[in-house]
Amino acid sequence: MRKLYRAFKDWLYLPDGNEAELYNLTLFVVLALSAIVASVSFTRTLGIYLALIK
Repeated sequence: MRKLYRAFKDWLYLPDGNEAELYNLTLFVVLALSAIVASVSFTRTLGIYLALIK
């Protein structure tokens, strides 16, 4: 998880430092949850379409 977070920070050129760390972690968590919700929504929508076709 630390490697993923470090790669995320480097990819977005986020600032280092103790005061920026809370902002960086919050952004990381929000984007991770958004990715999970998007993939679940896509899977459900795909399942609905496939059920309608069949």
